[in-house]
Amino acid sequence: MTTTKVSSELLNLIRRNSSFLIVGHINPEADSLGSSLALALGLRKMGKRDICVLSRDPVPENLRFLPSSKKVKLKPPRREFDVLFIVDCNDPERTGFKGLRAAKTAVIDHHVLPAGAGKSGFYRSLSASLIDPDAAATGVLVYKVLTALGIPIDKNMAENLYAAILVDTGGFRYSNSSPESLKIASSLVEAGAKPWDITKDVYESIPFRSMKLLGLSLSTLEKKDGVAWITTTRAMFRKAGATAEDSEDFVDYPRKVKGIDVAVFFRQDGMKSFKISLRSKGRVNVQKIAKRFNGGGHVAAAGCTVNGTLKEVQEKVLKAVRAALKGS
Repeated sequence: MTTTKVSSELLNLIRRNSSFLIVGHINPEADSLGSSLALALGLRKMGKRDICVLSRDPVPENLRFLPSSKKVKLKPPRREFDVLFIVDCNDPERTGFKGLRAAKTAVIDHHVLPAGAGKSGFYRSLSASLIDPDAAATGVLVYKVLTALGIPIDKNMAENLYAAILVDTGGFRYSNSSPESLKIASSLVEAGAKPWDITKDVYESIPFRSMKLLGLSLSTLEKKDGVAWITTTRAMFRKAGATAEDSEDFVDYPRKVKGIDVAVFFRQDGMKSFKISLRSKGRVNVQKIAKRFNGGGHVAAAGCTVNGTLKEVQEKVLKAVRAALKGS
């Protein structure tokens, strides 16, 4: 169980300022969006009125049920805010924006910091932060911030935070489903979050085009030496009439294969550019694999982008995965 406490610096940063810009990472999922929206709702409940939630990419179709999701902006305001909150990522480049204007910056995140972060000008310039790689989700950390501020969690905050924790624990199936995350989820249900309604929207409202794309992708399923992988090409996207958003959870399918330790999903984003998603069942730290390709993430879930032909990319990535398996 994580024991990270919310610092007085972070609490005072919120109490003493009046305008807030909140931004998550590119290709947002439930933890990024739910945490950002819950933080914004909490700040409004405190009496803060000048708040903007920003995302480079639109809210995914299956997350439009999140309270206040319609208020997410896709273009940064042309003015300076008192505080910029970077949520569910710790690298400003992951937000997809440059030159966001704020007098002070804080990070709320549960990802591993990049190597040498302590020497980076960005991290040294932070006014305050809450970064805990042991937390099950950023939603857990935002919950801690709101409760430390004495803000009562209402139904709308609870739905956003429950969705955040639900997704990042894989529906409370992953090893990060800690006593703390389950206790917080319980309190969110008491505050009005409805588990079945949220689960139905997140996991059981898949667009038809996404299912068509999944069928095409699963036809590429391969397994060897403890690794299973699938691929989605640009041709498949065209045939199914789908977009990258429709393939967001495809890596979960090779992970279900019995007897494998690592699952890999190769998604073609350009002629010679592939987004790689890596998942581990516990034996291998896939964050270290992703880091070799300038990516990042968690011990059990990570990602990166690798350039080359499909054959070249698969050879590079699978070679790195097998080396990690041997090393474990």
